[in-house]
Amino acid sequence: MTKLKIVVLIIIASCQIFAEGGSLYTRFGIGDLHSPFSARRFAMGELGIALSDKDYLSFMNPAGLNELRLTRFETGFIYSGVDAQNSASSIYHTRININGMMAGFPLDSKHGISFSFGLLPYSDVGYDVVTTHSDPLVKDYSATYSGKGGLSKFTMGGSYRLPFNFSVGLTYDYYFGRIEANSSATFLADSSLYNASFHRENSYHGMGMTAGLISNDLSKIFNIEGFREFRIGLVYSPSVTLSVDSMNYVKSVISTVQTATGSVKMNLPYKLGVGTAFNLFSKYTFTLDYLFQPFTQFTSNNKSSSNLQDYYKMSLGFEYRDAESRSDEFWDRVMYRAGISYEQSQYKINGTGIDQYSIYAGLAFPIAFDNTIDLGFQYGRRGTTDNSLLRENIFKFNVTVSLGELWFLQTDR
Repeated sequence: MTKLKIVVLIIIASCQIFAEGGSLYTRFGIGDLHSPFSARRFAMGELGIALSDKDYLSFMNPAGLNELRLTRFETGFIYSGVDAQNSASSIYHTRININGMMAGFPLDSKHGISFSFGLLPYSDVGYDVVTTHSDPLVKDYSATYSGKGGLSKFTMGGSYRLPFNFSVGLTYDYYFGRIEANSSATFLADSSLYNASFHRENSYHGMGMTAGLISNDLSKIFNIEGFREFRIGLVYSPSVTLSVDSMNYVKSVISTVQTATGSVKMNLPYKLGVGTAFNLFSKYTFTLDYLFQPFTQFTSNNKSSSNLQDYYKMSLGFEYRDAESRSDEFWDRVMYRAGISYEQSQYKINGTGIDQYSIYAGLAFPIAFDNTIDLGFQYGRRGTTDNSLLRENIFKFNVTVSLGELWFLQTDR
């Protein structure tokens, strides 16, 4: 119970974190997508679909909960810095966000029955840009575009181990959130025109689900010394229909007028992922994953967007962990991680697809028995300065606290 109080305090304190700036590309669709939850998966390339975690909670694939040993709580934060450049100038934005919270409970270890729930970010919007214009009718003026918000989801579900050690998992997902968009026009002091601003606020809510499967250990087929825990994982989330409540405002020096309200439907495309994981000599874990989401099927009010394309991500991850070591030395129990990824983002601007390349690194420091502080770092490059677009250098730093405690003791009768 003491650890539960610690987690609650961390969450309350994190809610006061100030966030500003971000990527201009998040103006389109629902913004940047969040793949990882824990810093462990973040440092290994952000996916890890085939991993069954004994000491961590699985967000990507609910079937990965089947080997959970202890009741666990995880929470943390993520720092994001974006250096955006065009052909003439650059600007650096930063933000710090809560990275979610999850709790998991092993109910029957023999049958791989575990239950988890959590509140996790799903997408993120954050941009602020000012442009100047010259028009012979209204003279010079500046236009400002900004937006903030995003989608979150509350998720709850569990896992079960089938015969032949196949594991399945299922979660109920409730999506919700709000995205605000603002634009304004500011004219010169000697202009006969008044400054004006426009504000749009969309609130989202809807229900979905995620199903996952992880195979049994297939390493015995290859009969290679030291090669073990070779598994294949699948995860699938059907398309989700979200209700969107919209309000529009126009503000001038005279008054603020609510111009329109209404409710429409938004279709969030299905998500499909496949991955493999294997271990060498009980120390080295490797993952290879592919995630796909067809944003060409994304619609809002039955309208698609020419600025969106199909999203996919490929990643390769590595972790060093001496699981069989009995050493009490601190550095002998530290875990080391790395990863690389390629991503075709969901953005397609001016007919040009926005791609991203990333490298990752991370560490996990033990703080007590089965408790860790996990750190993950990412450097990514996205976009191009060609065709009047932006190239972004992305820096992210992820910190997760993972706490485990024995709550349910099973006894033989």
